[in-house]
Order: sequence, then structure tokens, then C-alpha cells
Amino acid sequence: MMFKDKFVVVIGLARSGIAVAKVLVNLGANVLITDQKSEDELKDAIEKLRSDCPQVKFRMGGHPESIFDDADLVVVSPGVPFNIPVLEAVRKKSIEVIGEIELAYRLCKAPIIAITGTKGKSTTSTLTGQILSKTYENSKVVVAGNIGTPLSQYVLDLEESDLLVLEVSSFQLETTVYFKPAVSVILNVMMDHLDRHKDFEEYVSAKYRIFANQTENDYIILNADDPTAYAVKNLTKAKVLLFSSRQKLDKGVYLENDNIVANINGDRIITICKSSELKIIGRHNIENSMVAIAISMIYGAEPEAIAEVLKEFPGLEHALEFVGEINGIRFINDSKATNVVSLKAALESVDSGINLIIGGRDKGNDYEPLIPLVEEKVRHLIIIGESAEKIEKSLGCFTKWVKATTMDDAVNKAYNLAKSGETVLLSTACASFDMFNDYADRGKKFKEAV
Repeated sequence: MMFKDKFVVVIGLARSGIAVAKVLVNLGANVLITDQKSEDELKDAIEKLRSDCPQVKFRMGGHPESIFDDADLVVVSPGVPFNIPVLEAVRKKSIEVIGEIELAYRLCKAPIIAITGTKGKSTTSTLTGQILSKTYENSKVVVAGNIGTPLSQYVLDLEESDLLVLEVSSFQLETTVYFKPAVSVILNVMMDHLDRHKDFEEYVSAKYRIFANQTENDYIILNADDPTAYAVKNLTKAKVLLFSSRQKLDKGVYLENDNIVANINGDRIITICKSSELKIIGRHNIENSMVAIAISMIYGAEPEAIAEVLKEFPGLEHALEFVGEINGIRFINDSKATNVVSLKAALESVDSGINLIIGGRDKGNDYEPLIPLVEEKVRHLIIIGESAEKIEKSLGCFTKWVKATTMDDAVNKAYNLAKSGETVLLSTACASFDMFNDYADRGKKFKEAV
């Protein structure tokens, strides 16, 4: 679609919505942006967008069906459910409805490396971006998407010689149509976001859209140890590369003793580095590193350059981030752990003697997989947020627990309960929106309290 003089309705005035509005105005479209929140609630965002794009129109406080009557296209932000009644009505009028990622893909000249999974997307995307930046010093290597910066913000500045590493969530993938990455990755697929998706099958279906349009000229990288990810091997047309931290592979990236080994084409085994040389801890981060290795070698990175970045990469803020030690008690910020899978990985990565701050807005979580680790490693649960009662019923009989009302309260209670040599771990398994702006705000409040 040529966008000049087209009427486009953008739903959701968050980062993605603002980026979409700006790129569409740049292309000559007439843009109306709408949001459920009131004009007062979104005052700062509206004023900023008006100053940058005075021609954008606004309709706050809901999405009346009449505003879509003359629309040529509707673009939905990831935070807006794709099946709300007004969108069902719009689609019946044969008006195309897509997401921000799909729009940006249609405008993008650069090859896309798309990474999805229940856990590890941000770490893998960032690490891959750093390795490729070292290899492609004369090109742009951009990391965008669900990691925090909308693709639309960069898309008009990218050329065919550039590379784009894109973190994509199930929310973003469910709104794609023609989206086709040159390399796709499925790190793992485990139960999550059941507050948004009606069941696990719908969640899996959204994740699988990452390879829907790939051809035999493209690559897909899959977790050989994850049944739902590995099943894609027989469903995709793309060339398959596997990774595993638990088994030797004929082709792919795997762990052999302490060595991370790559055999990308099945004919040459290369030791990249020792897993013990990584700064980021946990088996899941060894696997994230394997994916970054596979992608980088597809794009011609040298093993020595890959190893150098891997050994120096400190990890991400709010992802098993060491905050400090007070009187022998360690404090670790894992606020990015917004699901049970992520919390499980954190508990596996930290030594026993854990005083765990857990809770928030539940996403349809099943806490049962945590029981063995809670029994083995967690001395106290410090429970916060809307899900407190559910967590108490699910895990409270397997260790001691207390409730806390604020992050300051939680950190103080955890510190007073902990002994020297133990750890206070913020790893909530829940969304943050009941008490905080987002997971980053939650992690920041934790660090301030520490």
C-alpha cells in the first residue's frame, strides 16, 4: 500500500502507537490515534506527539466504531487484544487490521533476524546484536521490537546492507500477515500469557507465525530440548539449525563437557568457548549464547570475535542482575521474570538459601512446576501484589512465607529474614502492572530499596 493521503487509524498511544503515527505521517498518511485511556491520563504523550506531528488527530476514551468508517488501514499496538469487538466489526467491513511489526516489516529493506520464546528473548537479541556489530562495523545493526524500541522508529533509515535483530512477542506475531524473517528463532515455548490467549494452543499458534512465510532460502533455529519448539522441525520450509545444552547434535550448537561447540554445516566442529567463561549465569543463558553463536555464524562472524563478546557480555539490567551485598546477604534483581518459566530458571541458577520476592498480576500461572525448587532452595517467600492469595495457596505450604505491601516493605522483610551467605531474589513470575509502571520500574524500585 502507498500511504500518501490514506486514512489510517492507530489503536494504542504507547511506544508502538507513537512510532507508527510518526512513520505514517512521514509517508504522507492522514493519521487518527485512539486509546481507551482519557486525554488527561495521556496528556504528556499527546502533547509530545502533537509537537512532533501536529497533523495527527486524537480520539481518546474509547474506540467508537464510527471512527473506522473511512479507514484504509488499522494498525494495532501490541498491548491491544486483537479480538476486541470493535476490531471484529472493522474486519467485517473488509478493512485490513495489522500490528506495528507487520507495518514496519512492509517498509523494511534490511534482512530481519526475528527471535521469540517464552524466556530469553531480550538477552539473546542483545547479545546477537553485539556480536554482529563487531562483525559488520560498516553497516547498521539495529536491535528493536519487544525489547523496548519499536521497529517503526528505525525502519525508514535502514538499507539492504544493514541487519535488524528483532525481538518479537506472541502479541506482536498474532497480528502479522506477510512477515518473513531471513532467520527466525524459537528459544522455548512454555505456558504464559493465558490472561491474553484463551489457551496454550492459541499461544503456541501465535509463536508459530514467526516461520509461517519462510521459504527454503531462510533459516530457523530451534531448541532441540524443548518439545514444542523442536516440533517445528517438521512444519517449516526453512533450513533448520538446532541448539542444545543437554545433548550432542549432528548439526547445530551444543554443549560438550564444559565447551560450547558449533557445527553449523555438519562438516566442521568448532569450539567457541567454555560455558564457565560466560559472565551470565544459568543453563538458560548458555542456551541464549548458543543461539547468538548460530545466528552470528550464519552471517559470517569469526569464532574468535564471537568468543570475545560472549566472555565480556554482562547481561541485561533486571535479568539476574547482581545489585549488591549487605552483611553477607546478596541481592539479585530478576524483575524481567514475568512468568513461571523465568522464575524456574532463576531458582535453578541461584544457590540455596533464597529469600524470594514473588507476586504481582497473575497471567494464568500454574505454580506447580516450582514446588520442587521451592522446597529445596527457598527459605522464605515474600509475597506481593494481586496474586498473593493464589501464590500462598500454591506454594505457601512448601516453605515459610510473609506478605508485603510495597517494594520497600518486601525488601526490608526479606533482609530481616535472610542470613549471611543467603540471597534476596526479586523474581516475581508475574506482570508488574498492579503496583508498578512496568517490570523496569519494579526492578528500579527494588534497587532503590536495596
